[in-house]
Amino acid sequence: MTFCKALGVAAAIIGLSACTSNPAPPPVLAPDFTEITPSAAPARTVLYTDCIAQAIERPAVARQSRDGTELIRFTCTGAPAQRFYEALAVLGDEAVSVWQADGRTFRATAKIQRDLFGVDYCSSGPGGAVCQIVLNAGSFLTAAP
Repeated sequence: MTFCKALGVAAAIIGLSACTSNPAPPPVLAPDFTEITPSAAPARTVLYTDCIAQAIERPAVARQSRDGTELIRFTCTGAPAQRFYEALAVLGDEAVSVWQADGRTFRATAKIQRDLFGVDYCSSGPGGAVCQIVLNAGSFLTAAP
C-alpha cells in the first residue's frame, strides 16, 4: 500500500471514529410540579416589602422587558429606600456591586453580571435614597386575554 493510500485510509477511519463518538443528547425531563416548601422569611424581607408597598401606594410601578423576560419594577424613596441602602452596606463591597454615577453611590443586592436588567439596587446622593426592586412576572404580564 502506498503512503498516500495509507494516509487516506487512516483519515477515513479517524473521520468515521469522530462521527460515531458523539455523545447522545441529554434526555428531556418532564417538569416537576411539586410545590416548593417555603421557609420563614428572613429579617431583611421587610426591606423589600416596605419598598414595594410604598411604590404601589405612590404609584411608582413600571414594566421592564427584554428578550421575552417581563419584569415589574417598583421604585421607592425616602425612609424605606434609605433603610434598604444602609442594609446593603453591611454586606460589604465584596458581596455586592457598588458604583458611583452622577454624584450618587449605587449598591446592588448581588454582583452585576452584565447590566442592571433584573437587578435590585439602591442609590444615595442628592435628593435622597432611591431603590429599584424588580419582580419577574413572566409572559403572563403582557399576554393577550
